[in-house]
Amino acid sequence: MKLKLDNWVISNWVISNWVINNWVMKLLYLFLATDLSLMLINTICLYTDQTSNSALLLETDGGYAEVFQYIKEFWNVLLLVFLATKTRLLVYLSWSLLFLYLLIDDSVQIHERFGALVSKRFEGLSMLGLRANDFGEILISVAAGFLLLTLIAISYRFGDRLSRKVSKCLIIMLCMLAACGLVLDVLHVAVQVPVLTSFIGLLEDGGEMLVMSVITCFLFSLVEQVHTQTGKGRSSSTMRSDTMRSSTMRSEEI
Repeated sequence: MKLKLDNWVISNWVISNWVINNWVMKLLYLFLATDLSLMLINTICLYTDQTSNSALLLETDGGYAEVFQYIKEFWNVLLLVFLATKTRLLVYLSWSLLFLYLLIDDSVQIHERFGALVSKRFEGLSMLGLRANDFGEILISVAAGFLLLTLIAISYRFGDRLSRKVSKCLIIMLCMLAACGLVLDVLHVAVQVPVLTSFIGLLEDGGEMLVMSVITCFLFSLVEQVHTQTGKGRSSSTMRSDTMRSSTMRSEEI
């Protein structure tokens, strides 16, 4: 049976006032400070030609920045699965699948691998400096996004007011993530000016990290509030049951 939560209280607290949660804000500051530090280290390494330790660069697969991003994506999956379990709503599970795809894609390069296979159909095609492989990667990313967002849209219809508001917030942040990961990625390939290429690459990778940090802290705040409200709901239900039981026993004694 679906847990009945006080949607107005939760949505008002989470969507409008989630920043007042002290520990979540501290976590957000910590995440953003780490992201900005990694971006600064990347910039220093590039402009001083100190690139011998490639793990310090944002674009390095398996580097410090990439691993930090994996951790946030993994936490997002766990938090959304927890929400799906607590609320019995499929929309949270659908969102968890999307972040699971992002985690797997970042770690094993799904769109690069399958994009290389699809790119054979784009051989000889060139536009804005993009190669056939680039078109293949874009096609795979768009196809995967379409399938996952379709699943979210279907489950959205069966969600409650809170889950719909949360989904709208996540969609906005997902668009920001796509702007960094897809739009800036295309510009990164198309622009051939070395100085601009480095700057666009910093915006692309750094932007993804910053947005993902905000998403993770948003979900932490949501989980805490839902957990608190369900706990209060169970306590109230237990108190009502005890009261009814006591009243029944007194009636029987009379």
